[in-house]
Amino acid sequence: MGRPQLRPRVAIGLDWCALTLGVVAVVMAWTGGFYTEIGGIRVSARNADRALIPAAVALAIRWWFASGVRPFGIDRVRWQQWRARLFQPAADRVDAPVWRWWPRAVLATLGILAFGAILLQPQLQRMDSVPDFGDPLFSMWRMGWVYEQWRGDPRPLFSGNIFHPEPLALTFSDSMLLPSLTAVPLRAAGLHPVVAYNVLFLSAFVFSALATYLLVERLTGSSRAAFISALIYGFYPYRFEHYSHLELQMTHWMPIALIWLHRFSATLRVRDAMAVAVLAAAQLYSSMYYGVFFSLYAGAVLGTLLLVARPPWRRLLVPVASALALAIALAVPLARPYLAAQAVKGERDEGAVRVYSAGPSDYFRPHPRSATYGGRLLADRYPERALFPGTLPLALSAVALVPPVGAIRLAYAAGLLAAFDMSLGFNGVTYKHLYRWWFPIRGLRVPSRMSIVLAISLAVLAAFGARQLLDRFRTAAGRTVVFAALVLAAGVDLRPALQLHRVWRQPPPVYDAIAGQPVVLAEFPTRLNIPLVTNAVPFMYFSIWHWLPMINGYSGFTPPSYEPLMDGLKDFPAAATIDLLRSRGVTHVTVNCALYVTGCDPVLAGVDGSPAFRPVAAGEWEGRAVRLYQLVR
Repeated sequence: MGRPQLRPRVAIGLDWCALTLGVVAVVMAWTGGFYTEIGGIRVSARNADRALIPAAVALAIRWWFASGVRPFGIDRVRWQQWRARLFQPAADRVDAPVWRWWPRAVLATLGILAFGAILLQPQLQRMDSVPDFGDPLFSMWRMGWVYEQWRGDPRPLFSGNIFHPEPLALTFSDSMLLPSLTAVPLRAAGLHPVVAYNVLFLSAFVFSALATYLLVERLTGSSRAAFISALIYGFYPYRFEHYSHLELQMTHWMPIALIWLHRFSATLRVRDAMAVAVLAAAQLYSSMYYGVFFSLYAGAVLGTLLLVARPPWRRLLVPVASALALAIALAVPLARPYLAAQAVKGERDEGAVRVYSAGPSDYFRPHPRSATYGGRLLADRYPERALFPGTLPLALSAVALVPPVGAIRLAYAAGLLAAFDMSLGFNGVTYKHLYRWWFPIRGLRVPSRMSIVLAISLAVLAAFGARQLLDRFRTAAGRTVVFAALVLAAGVDLRPALQLHRVWRQPPPVYDAIAGQPVVLAEFPTRLNIPLVTNAVPFMYFSIWHWLPMINGYSGFTPPSYEPLMDGLKDFPAAATIDLLRSRGVTHVTVNCALYVTGCDPVLAGVDGSPAFRPVAAGEWEGRAVRLYQLVR
């Protein structure tokens, strides 16, 4: 066999070898690989690099040995034929609707409100209730602290009144500044903190759905398909898994940013790129997780659109550089206090990040709050990893990806793959490298939260699938029946099962005796063994009415000194605990019997019998005694 005949065959063999190794690397990264023993010999394949490196070597040898041979030996004409079958830019052509956009948006808003009123009826009937007394009350505290700052509190914005004397306590979790600012008018109008919280919480569903509608109608030209996508994203199952997390509902800036991202990909104008930067910063100030994740997702979507369009790269330099500079400038005021707190917080432990890294099977785990699927598929065994998106978005997305696809579907398919891989965290391909080299990622603990960004792609693709189904019917009546069936299917798919609990309307009355005084509180009990109630959070909720510094606290990060302090106070009011309180600058102590399961009476007796405490105020709360004491120095 002569060398001219050998060269193409070797090149084709190397092509297939590189492709096979690449697929193996992806499978290993997403599944964790495998381990076995054969005849006492250990055989394992867990590191994707072991397949990627030989793939890269195969490609390098192939390029050196036979650079002139077409990939897989397929000629240019055949490649173009296959490409035409799979990809047709005109396949995503948009016919502009006849109506002006705002009447359609009004109708969509009314439809979203009606759909949400049915799904969220239990919450609408009980606006004084929340699913648990943990993160919802914590969010009320964050909202209240921003409102207190707006009213003129002289203390620094990021130094909340918890974990005294630790500074920058607001940076121990997502500061949630923009949602809290939007809640200021609600509080100023006199709404109770719980009602204001629930109004803001429920508005996130509506705004996210409406923003998705506005994006998808522009992409598909179909108001009905856009409405289906709005329901899918606005009431996505992830939202009910995180029904206690206000900041994780704040997703509406991302679809709006994508509207301007598409405008920029078409015009390459500086102002469009800078609009994307402003909206991405708004997302960062609403939810820091999504601000970081969206930048990666938007890069995948925009990169695909630009690869298809192939604009002159010189035209990209100024708008991209301007947008990056603006985004950094807007992020700096938020980043500075978090960087200042880094000395205390450190970086997220890699082991914790691995726990919250999803696996592919987690996308078949519904959360128990899913009324339709909860308990019917794979069990929800891991925190924050019940990621099942529902049947409808998967089915419609599959319809949308039947070839040929256009540039928009290709871009959102790329975003889907990027978001899926990112949600796998250390079980995926890219996250582990970003964790090592990109600082913002190292501050995040839960990669699986990327699944709500993945949901944007599912919503967009589902709209194209819905449009294809609707277009199969030539009569208006037929399309109306299909549309109604899709809305009904969305309702069944997304229906939640909510269990709510009424929040205390008022704090204990004893705080009135020290309002406005230079006081540092220690509140007991420090450990709560009450179902659905998180340690220290009730006291943070009470502080919305007084804002006095306290040594108690709860946040996404706990200062290293806090747990030893709580352990040291477990025998309160023993003499050693009194010395410990004094060392932390405590001036007053409260004892709330309603938060004790047992053992409150001995604590009260011990405090009353100690000369270190002087009674200041006494009363009842929730039918049990509550006392306020001054710690005598």
